[in-house]
Amino acid sequence: MSFARILRLACLGVPLASALFAASAGPAAAVPAFARQTGMECQACHVGNFGPQLTAYGRAFKLNGYVWGGNESYVDHFSGMTYGGYEHTKMKEPQPTTGPLARFASNDNVSDDQASLFYAGRLTDTIGVMAQATYKDTSRAFAWDNTDIRYADNTDALGKSLVYGVTLNNNPGVQDVWQSTPAWTFPYLTSGLASAPDASGTPQIFGAQSQRVAGLGVYGLWNDLIYAEISGYHALGEGAQTAMGMMGADSNDHLKGVNPYWRLALQHDYGEHYVALGGYGMNFTRYPGNSRTNGTDKFKDYGLDGTYQATLGGGEHIVSLYGTALREDMDLDSTYATGGSSNLHDRLTTYRANASYYFHNTYGVTLGRFETIGKADSQYYGVANSSSSMQSQSSKPDSAGYVMQLDYTPTGSGEAWGAPYLNARLFLQYTYYTKFNGASVNVDGNGHNAGDYNTIYTSVWFAF
Repeated sequence: MSFARILRLACLGVPLASALFAASAGPAAAVPAFARQTGMECQACHVGNFGPQLTAYGRAFKLNGYVWGGNESYVDHFSGMTYGGYEHTKMKEPQPTTGPLARFASNDNVSDDQASLFYAGRLTDTIGVMAQATYKDTSRAFAWDNTDIRYADNTDALGKSLVYGVTLNNNPGVQDVWQSTPAWTFPYLTSGLASAPDASGTPQIFGAQSQRVAGLGVYGLWNDLIYAEISGYHALGEGAQTAMGMMGADSNDHLKGVNPYWRLALQHDYGEHYVALGGYGMNFTRYPGNSRTNGTDKFKDYGLDGTYQATLGGGEHIVSLYGTALREDMDLDSTYATGGSSNLHDRLTTYRANASYYFHNTYGVTLGRFETIGKADSQYYGVANSSSSMQSQSSKPDSAGYVMQLDYTPTGSGEAWGAPYLNARLFLQYTYYTKFNGASVNVDGNGHNAGDYNTIYTSVWFAF
């Protein structure tokens, strides 16, 4: 049986499994179902007693298929997550007069941004799952979300340990165990109402195709040192997308055929210190707007990333550093043919880095830097692009700024109230733009500067 045929079967299996989990009951948080299964505190898997930052144990737990622990109760495999809060931008923004967002004011809003249901944990001794279905209040829609189903086992290779497995998932990179790639990078949550740049640091495949595809891959970690993965992604059929809550399935971009994704990493623990360096990428071909009459667009994404963690004082102090550089080369044959781009070839480069410090796994501070640089294209990014909500006057996608966050997690440790059935985080986040949609001043032609989009977001994040 060919890989393409296997992947087509996987495209049926992922939404079917997700539908089953959703009927039975961004980035995922510290899912308490895993804590109940392993009998471990949330801090065993997660920095700061909360997700998604993983510790060494958390990375190993995920790579081994989510199967560790002795809890056999299927009821305890169900978990939930919800968050919402208050959002304030420096300027008032025009609001739509119709649709789900029409009920919100142009500024100073309180919203219930998201609620999710999970089925998470061991299915057999070698198969485990993390499946998520999400309701977003800003769109008033319920849809399939991140899902990762794994088979994993252990053996020896060249006299060293080898963890190997198979992953079936719906979001390129969601299977990753480092917080440096687009699926898991900081900020882990943002306001559902504040404006973001049109090219906000997420290249086309990472985010734009998530939950619309199914991917099947194999991976291995040798000697707890070298990690390698190869996966292939195929578009879900329109019927499957619609059934799983994906809006506009008939007119969304669709991938053509099987699209390869790869991941390599070198990691090592030095006592209290951990370092990982790696690379990742994906080649994919798409039908823009699902049109099959003007050929396809082709994309090549390739990135480098690194992670450093220091766990000091017996875990009382945890310092984490993450960074990535990701470039996307675009051959826009189809888009150019229909007048959607001024260039046949475009490129987009994203840089992201953040540093966090946690004291006693309870009090945390994180500072992140983001920057997106791209080739000028008046049709793809500029004022000629009528589909853009905030057109770039310079025809460039360039954006840059900082995100600062303070958070407090009073639960999650074994002695905390509610563990292991309740976890909560309170956080205050500030996003500061130095460039927005290609400019620092007069971003939209109406005199608004990049700093006018600065946003304060304070929220309470529950997992149970």
